[in-house]
Amino acid sequence: DLTRCIQCTRCVRFLGEIAGTNELGMYGRGDRSEIGTSLSQGIDSELSGNVIDLCPVGALTNKPFRFSARAWELMARPSLATHDGVGSSLWYHTRRSRVLRAVPSDNESTNETWLSDRDRYSHFGLNADDRVLEPMVKVNDEWQTVSWDEGVRVAAKALRRSVTEHGGASLGMLMSANASTEEHYLARRLANGLDCPNIDYRVREQDFCDDKALGRVASFETPMADIDDASAILLIGSNIRHEAPILGQRVRKAWRKGAQVAALNPVDWNFHFELTDRLITAPQHMVSELSALAVAVARLVGQEIPGFLQAAVSGVEAGESHNAMAEMLNGDGEKMLILGQAAMAHEQASWLRQMSAWIATATGSVLNILPYGGNSTGAAMVACAGITEPGLNAREMLTTPLKKYLLWDVEPEFDLANPSNAMQTLASAEGVVAVSSYAGEGLKTVADVILPLAPLAESEGLFYALDGQSFVVEAAVSASGQARPGWKILRRLGAKLELDGFSQVDILSLREEMLAGIADTECAKGEIELAAPETKGDFYRVGEVAMYGVDALCRRSEYLQQTVHAENAWVGLNPDDAGRKGFVDGHEVKVSQGGGHVILPVRLFDELPEGAVWVKSATDASSALGDSFGPISVEAA
Repeated sequence: DLTRCIQCTRCVRFLGEIAGTNELGMYGRGDRSEIGTSLSQGIDSELSGNVIDLCPVGALTNKPFRFSARAWELMARPSLATHDGVGSSLWYHTRRSRVLRAVPSDNESTNETWLSDRDRYSHFGLNADDRVLEPMVKVNDEWQTVSWDEGVRVAAKALRRSVTEHGGASLGMLMSANASTEEHYLARRLANGLDCPNIDYRVREQDFCDDKALGRVASFETPMADIDDASAILLIGSNIRHEAPILGQRVRKAWRKGAQVAALNPVDWNFHFELTDRLITAPQHMVSELSALAVAVARLVGQEIPGFLQAAVSGVEAGESHNAMAEMLNGDGEKMLILGQAAMAHEQASWLRQMSAWIATATGSVLNILPYGGNSTGAAMVACAGITEPGLNAREMLTTPLKKYLLWDVEPEFDLANPSNAMQTLASAEGVVAVSSYAGEGLKTVADVILPLAPLAESEGLFYALDGQSFVVEAAVSASGQARPGWKILRRLGAKLELDGFSQVDILSLREEMLAGIADTECAKGEIELAAPETKGDFYRVGEVAMYGVDALCRRSEYLQQTVHAENAWVGLNPDDAGRKGFVDGHEVKVSQGGGHVILPVRLFDELPEGAVWVKSATDASSALGDSFGPISVEAA
């Protein structure tokens, strides 16, 4: 509302100094001066909503919330954003058991005073049309709503029958990394009670060769607030602006203070800070490029690369950029490597993790791993204290078909590393029990029972940020329909199955029991066994998760899906690759992977290296394809 604007330029300064996008400016002279966007460009920053909070006169307002309620009608309820592992603190403003608005809550150790647009507007997905409000059971291929007693009875019967007839190893449990720590704890207890060793939350990953070395825990060693003071940062397989917008802003703060930032990435992503050096290479060459950096580091610090990494570094030569990055990491001050989600989802992620860990140790840097999910740290802590002998990981559960599956807040066509294979495997199983807040077409196709799960705004639990900070979250509003918090659903399932350890009367007693069980627990570590790295195919997919496709709530927020970041129905190619195949910008092509294919228009990107094919994951356009990072083919439609 320009009639309210006092031209204080807070919004201009925020986008220029904090967000780093410079999309607003002051135009005109004297009494004709106005705040406006430059060159007809909109504000596409992932932090754009913060200008609403900054505006002192209400000239910039929250469009989706506008005219919904008066400020004095609202109740403020503290909560947490769980779309990434930052653990951003926020307030939900509610009226009559409905969330109407989200605003940031000051927390210097995580999000300071800012909130990403993903965290600010995702709550509009709470009331989506496909929200599950009652237990549902499939009878003769038709879905019927039933009572909770009947829904739990059918689910428990399906699980017990599989275990009785085929053994506990015939059951696979795929958990969301956004679930509360209590949910992961009770799910592990349920698995133990059913003699099921197959339970995993790393559903977007595909390489687990170094599990024994990691002890199943991905570490983020630096307190998030300390990123601001780093002197050197190397991003490896990370589009940090989209993976964790608040962390991206902290990297920008460090850069503004003088930190050197470099990147080894499969795409020359558009960052809001300048890179001192970059290695942009197709995903199939990332291991060899990181190995060349390790060679440069070994030469610089005078250390020998361990034997278990020799298969990757043999015959590799370091170039000018590798040497420059090695010197940057070997300098003075606080230095860190940030291993992003593009690296964690890679087909050879174990090599990237272990090579990064050695480089960090050799240079005196810290390794910060950025996994998927809002509570992966809590899930990892429970995993260490849960099953003594781990069974199949998430990848193996779907490549080695099992008889029954339990899906916890997982939409198979969006949330798994290989949607095409996952849908085929789940469809061929004897039964699938799903606990979910939403029932999309994919879930309805494969599931036999769906129990309504209350999302976090309507639920409660303990969550851990990447760096280990813990947050207790209470429900901001009452649960919709007959949805229930996850821990109550698991408690009821366990009791119906007559298993021990499911008699908790409230979440406080459960939490106390859980914390005692996971206290001072360390994952057992073993020898590292890595298969020799190999390059497969001429084209390799870059399938990072779309920023507004990270979970079911974001995918159903109509306002997030109206932004430019939600326009992902295209295939990106390097201009030289496209030219060799005779493709031009806008030309429709057939993209094939994992037994499925889609028809998409071509977009040409100079920032994409040769051999890389950019098709984002967790979108409607890519749900028929295979691995998010793996071989892929493109041909004329």
